[in-house]
This record gives sequence, C-alpha cells and structure tokens, in this order.
Amino acid sequence: MNRYTSRVSIHFDGDIAENHQVPMRVLGKSISSIQTALDRAYLDIKHEGVWKHARMSQEDYLVTDFLVQAPKKGGYVLEFFSRVKESTRIVDRVSSAIDQAIKATREKYDAITDQIEKRKLQISQKVIEPIKFKDIQRKTNDQVIRDYGDRSIAKEIDQVLSTIRSDYAGASTVALGMYGATSHIFDFDKSKSKKFHGAVSRRSLSLPVIYFGKLEALDTKNFVGKFVNSETGRTSILHLHTEKDIMKVYPYLPPDKMIRFIGCPLIEFGSLEPYSGDIYFVDLLV
Repeated sequence: MNRYTSRVSIHFDGDIAENHQVPMRVLGKSISSIQTALDRAYLDIKHEGVWKHARMSQEDYLVTDFLVQAPKKGGYVLEFFSRVKESTRIVDRVSSAIDQAIKATREKYDAITDQIEKRKLQISQKVIEPIKFKDIQRKTNDQVIRDYGDRSIAKEIDQVLSTIRSDYAGASTVALGMYGATSHIFDFDKSKSKKFHGAVSRRSLSLPVIYFGKLEALDTKNFVGKFVNSETGRTSILHLHTEKDIMKVYPYLPPDKMIRFIGCPLIEFGSLEPYSGDIYFVDLLV
C-alpha cells in the first residue's frame, strides 16, 4: 500500500455492472453512504460512543478523507485510500459493525405493537416497575447487546446494499473490502442484502422509563411527537400507539406545560441511544 495507511473497496458485479459500468445513481449513493459510515465510525471512536444527530467538525473531515482511485474492471471495482494514521481504526470499526449485522441476521423479535401491549400489561400487573431516567444505562444493560455505533454504521452500509435489493438490479452482487489493521471482504447477493436489512432495521423496546419534559410538537395524523427531555435538554421522537394515547398527551402540547409519562426507549439493532433516541409512549403519569 506504500504511502497509504488503509483502504476501502467496493466491487459490483452481475447485471448492475454491465460492460464494466454502473448507473450514476448507484455509484453516487454507494460512495456517499460509505463515506458517512466512515464518518460515523470516526465519531464513535473519537467520543467513545456516537449519538443520534452527532455532527462532524471541519477538522474531523480531514481525518476521514479517503482518496478515490480510478475504477477497475472485473465487474466494476472502485477503491478508496487514506494516508491518515487514524484511518486504520476507522476502517476496522466499520468492519466490526458489518460483522455484527451479519451475525444478527439469525436473531428474532416480536412486532413493536405486540411489545407495547406486553409492556402495558406488565406494568398494570406490577410484573415490572418503570425505572428512573438516571438509571437507564445501568438497568438496561442486559437488553443492550451492541453499541449504538454499530447500528449507526451498519445503517449506512445497508444503504449501499440497497442498490442490489431492487428488481432494477437483477442478479447482482456487491463486495465490500475493508483493509485496516486487519483485512475483510464482505460478499453480498440479493438474499444476503435483504437479511442484512432485516437485522439492521429490527427494533425492540427497552424497559419502561419515567420521563419528564416538554412536548414540543405533535403530529396526530402520523402518531408522533417531539419530546424535549428536561434532564438532558435533548429532543427525541415520541411514538404514540393509539388515538387514546394522542388524547392523553394533547393537553400538554402548549410549550409552557410539562409532561410526565412512562415510555420505552427504542432499541435498534440491539443498541440503545438513551439521550436522543426514539421513545414509545406507554402511559401518562399525573
């Protein structure tokens, strides 16, 4: 690799790479998503845990810059090199997230709607007690099996793989090469891409938590609101299950009113973002 510290490659083959060419929309989406995956990996390393809506600074961009090489034949192959020392850890972090998603394709979960009803029943029967927000990290550890960074990175890789999931792509494959301190090549066809998407998109509910703050907005048509947590100052999407739930929270919509409720933080791909992650409403506390 000479002057370069690490390398990333993407290799399209099959119908999508006819005559060693790929559509512009496929290439553009893939490059953009790989770059964002690298960015998220860097932020995860830098802050020892990335969070939802975390942003890159101008200095951060210099660390995650990878240089695009000339395309190669063999389907369609594109490589990206970095001279930056930190890039080795960044590429390895992306590899780890991809590996986690592949392993997660064997996991099973109940539908969210069923989980909400289960949580409501457990609370009413006093099988479980809602926990305080300050205890969320400590008391949900057994449910959280991955870092949020894994989900954040894998979500971007899933966007790359979406290019071969559609009927438009025909019988196509994509191979992602990650060459940091260790080297990995991840091969995907349409079937593996769909399984990867299912794993990354899988959602479950954490233990019920007591929240206090302000309801900033409410979309009654789509059953979602924006909740500002008074303990963190951060905003989360609040999901409501029924019209009855809408009626319960609606009186608290004015900005000068505070709301106290039981909600379940969303666990996505086995990871939890407790401060800005989505919350599913369970019941009002008065």
